[in-house]
Amino acid sequence: MATGEYSEATAEQAADFRFASWAVFRPYAFALYVVGLILWIAHYGIPVQRELVILWTCGALACASIGRPPREILQLVIDWLPIVAVLWVYDLTRGAADSFGIGVHYHVMVDVDSFLFFGETPTEWLQDRLYDPGAVHWYDVFFTLVYTSYFIVPFVLAGYLWARDRLAFQRFTRRLVTLALAGLATYIVFPAAPPWMAGEMGLIGEVHRTTGKGWEVLSVGTASLFSKGQASSNMVAAVPSLHTAFTTLVALFLWSRVRRHRLRPLLLLYPLAMGLALMATGEHYFFDVALGWIYAGAVMAAWAWWERRQEAKLPAASLAPEASG
Repeated sequence: MATGEYSEATAEQAADFRFASWAVFRPYAFALYVVGLILWIAHYGIPVQRELVILWTCGALACASIGRPPREILQLVIDWLPIVAVLWVYDLTRGAADSFGIGVHYHVMVDVDSFLFFGETPTEWLQDRLYDPGAVHWYDVFFTLVYTSYFIVPFVLAGYLWARDRLAFQRFTRRLVTLALAGLATYIVFPAAPPWMAGEMGLIGEVHRTTGKGWEVLSVGTASLFSKGQASSNMVAAVPSLHTAFTTLVALFLWSRVRRHRLRPLLLLYPLAMGLALMATGEHYFFDVALGWIYAGAVMAAWAWWERRQEAKLPAASLAPEASG
């Protein structure tokens, strides 16, 4: 090694050592972060906006990165910025169908559900038995929490993967972004009304939008954020159900990472609970939910195929020990 190269390497090692000494402050910074998050939730409610969830997740990762070399902290920004950018574009453009003059679909979902379920949609059947305008029941709270988890769980999982296994993080976020873009493309070419909208128009029986009902007993602050988010969303972005698709993606991605095979089927309870919550609260038909399952499975299969092809091109010694997700 040349003298100049040796000096540069020594200087870099010394700088890394100095930054490593800051690791002693990591638990204190994380404790302050947790206190700040608790106070924020107490004042504003649980964050249910995608940008806020990503911001708080990256804040936790920044605390966990204290004591690491600056280039590793910079990697946090480099890895998460494309995700934020793509999802921001998704939020910005998912109502684009209006500008193309494409008519909203009302009947396809009703016809399919009625055919599969003997003349009545599951949404109508569930609301006939569960909807109670004068009370908030335990299942209303359950449905609200399951529905809201869509805004939190995928990004918290991404944060966990980033901290533990950057390759797994990259694989998961590729699937997540692809799924969001596939949903966006479908919303543009096939805008579709949700059950609560069809109910208001008298196209089906009486259906109410009750996804936020549980917040009446859980958190006023969250209820306000939740209502604002729903009011600003694209009302005819119902097919497929990305709530179902994202939760299915989480379950499928974690499937091979659960070592005890007998516990793996429990992962499927999450997308199943989401599907039930979406139909019971008037947000989606079974048609939308089933398409969400199909989209997630297709994205998982496509990326797994591509990753296997890429790995096959590499020398055996350079392959990562982890199987593709």
